[in-house]
Amino acid sequence: MTRYRLRTFGTLALAGPADDTLLGKHGHQHRRLALLAVLAAAGEQGCSRDQLLLLFWPDGTQSRGRHSLEQLLYAIRSSIDEAVFAGVNPVRLNPDVVSSDVGGFQSALARGDLEGAVEVYRGPFLDGFYLSDAPEFEQWLEAKRARLERSYSGALERLAQSAEATQDHATAVRWWRKLAETDPVSSKNASGLIRALMNAGDHAAALQYAEHYEAVVAQELGTSVGPAVANLVAEVRAKTKTERIAVLESLPPPRRPRPHAAPVPADAMPVAQRQPERSPRRRSAPYAIGAVAIVVIIAIAAWLRTTLGHSTPLPAAERSIAVLPFANVSGDQRDAAFVDGLSEELIAVLARIPNLRVMAPTSAFAFKDSAGVRRIAGNLGVSNILEGGVQKAGSRLRVQVRLVDAGDGSIRWSEIYDRELKDIFSLQSDIAGAVARELDLRLGESALAHIKRGSTRNVAAYELYIRGNDPVRFRTDSGARAALEYFRQALALDSNYAAAYAGLALMHKRIAFGDDPELSRPDRLALAEQAALKAIALDDSSGEAHEALSFIRRDNYELASAETELKRAVALEPTNARFHEGLVQLYAMTQRPAEALVEARRALELDPLSPTANAEVANALLANDRCDEALAQLEKLRSLRPPLNRAGLIAAECYEQKQMWPEAIAEIQRITVNGGPRGQAFLGYVLGRGGRTEEARRILAEMLDRSRRTNGGAFDVALVYIGLADNDQAFAWLNKAVDDRSLGFEWMHTIVDDLQRDPRFEKLRRRIGLPKR
Repeated sequence: MTRYRLRTFGTLALAGPADDTLLGKHGHQHRRLALLAVLAAAGEQGCSRDQLLLLFWPDGTQSRGRHSLEQLLYAIRSSIDEAVFAGVNPVRLNPDVVSSDVGGFQSALARGDLEGAVEVYRGPFLDGFYLSDAPEFEQWLEAKRARLERSYSGALERLAQSAEATQDHATAVRWWRKLAETDPVSSKNASGLIRALMNAGDHAAALQYAEHYEAVVAQELGTSVGPAVANLVAEVRAKTKTERIAVLESLPPPRRPRPHAAPVPADAMPVAQRQPERSPRRRSAPYAIGAVAIVVIIAIAAWLRTTLGHSTPLPAAERSIAVLPFANVSGDQRDAAFVDGLSEELIAVLARIPNLRVMAPTSAFAFKDSAGVRRIAGNLGVSNILEGGVQKAGSRLRVQVRLVDAGDGSIRWSEIYDRELKDIFSLQSDIAGAVARELDLRLGESALAHIKRGSTRNVAAYELYIRGNDPVRFRTDSGARAALEYFRQALALDSNYAAAYAGLALMHKRIAFGDDPELSRPDRLALAEQAALKAIALDDSSGEAHEALSFIRRDNYELASAETELKRAVALEPTNARFHEGLVQLYAMTQRPAEALVEARRALELDPLSPTANAEVANALLANDRCDEALAQLEKLRSLRPPLNRAGLIAAECYEQKQMWPEAIAEIQRITVNGGPRGQAFLGYVLGRGGRTEEARRILAEMLDRSRRTNGGAFDVALVYIGLADNDQAFAWLNKAVDDRSLGFEWMHTIVDDLQRDPRFEKLRRRIGLPKR
């Protein structure tokens, strides 16, 4: 028999032969317990030392991390038993010395002993346990805890269904009651328990629980019960001759009967009906990601979702969905942009459905051309996948779409639409409405209004808008000007096209911060603001229009108005990760670090594979003076090619805060090729602060010459003067930067640190609306 028992369900602790607690009473034992828990969860496969280093010491050097690991292993051997570990690499727990409840739980499930597994599970995995300085461990723990909870719930459900099949109603009640305890607001669990009580003949208990469930849902969710529960309650009330339950008329309609008798696995469909090979498409993200970079990001994310040998998908919400890029069935590359646009418009419409979590395009499209719907859904942490194909022929359009249940791979709903091109927008609402009904949700007035007011009846205008909305165009001045022309052409065909006005506003803003030989920056921003206001006047439900106006107001130093507009965008489209990223930047620059971190975590949850979302988490950590964690976060993006400029700037500022000048300079030099004049200005700043003044002054001369030629760019000059500690010139040029609208907020944290003790800073702070620190 084993001599020690590791308890992981509930409070984490290690008990000895006399059931006395050996580890768990003191805080300094947390890391030892955490390592034991990781190894226990890994089972016979164990964990490699590299995996343990990444979990517990992600921000340390390799040699320091390995030394820390050896010390930790030694401390555990000394406090328990020399033979506690089996194997050197990978490291495993010796089952002859230490057993664990999580190991017993997983073994029972593997051999089909559901009752044995349920008996072992005594509460959430490592309930209340945390390591404050190990963010990767926290992510692993959250994913593992969710997976174990789902396994427990799944075992209970299978036990309940098995008892029902054998007419053992009392046992079915017992299992359904345990299920209801795991998730008190689940309509599925409530329906199961009510039906089991009715089958057992205990109608009074069924009614009593139903009324209790009603009260819980009203208190926790602020809504009424779903139609399935309402119908059951009506039935039990009739049998007990009590009053009929009051059901709000606003409840969504019950799910329509299935057109097929049994679930059809997606992989079992005839080849002719399967998703055809997709044509190459543009990336739907503000940052165009190469194929190699996507592989790197997926690999990183996959490791964090791996229980060191076992697949650990992200927690899947009961109602969540990812829309994969639709296939261009015709294969005509001229139709590719149109097909891509339909996929992205569907995401935007679905994102407006209340109580539905929609995966952002960047993460969903990362699995383009990947096989295995269930695997994709597991990696993204969603419970449903929407996929389809589009064939365009002249003025006709055929769209085949299907909704796949990630749980068993069955097709929940499928449809083929044959429409005229001019009906593309009603088609979007039809598909979104069908998905909503299938998930027992309603499309909602917000989504319907967005389709009606933000769209156009002119298909040619729509296609021009799609071409202009290609995110790749954001990267260069020439691309932005081409997009601007597409939006202008779309508006020439339909002067009331709200989405095109929003795109026009964003392109004007993008051009304003590049080399603009036509207009000064204030004049260009004025055009951008005019277009954004027009978009909002035509469609106040457009989150993109409010986002555009927020950016413009921010660049005009109207920070309170910028925040209002961005919050409006979030309220309209809560699952749009890009809007949350904007709030991170706004909160960081206005010195509200805690709020910035909340928004950053939310953006990453919505778009876990997005490079920009990952970078904004690092930005928020930097704002909270947690530079080591920020640098660890940015390490995940280091393999991106070309490098993400935003990530390089954040890393350089982290090193600047730590006064690690060679590292700061190296980070800036990595991005100066694509960073433009602003990148050169940042390089001049860190060179000056790092003592390489001659090089900094050469860059200063370039910035001064450029400012004279363009009559702008004052902030770039000011930044180098700040690095050279020439505060007189720095303040002179900062005030010019306020006037020419070139003031950059990217390094406001650093600027405040460098200049806030100077009495002139107070006047500058008031001019740009920056709150006191």
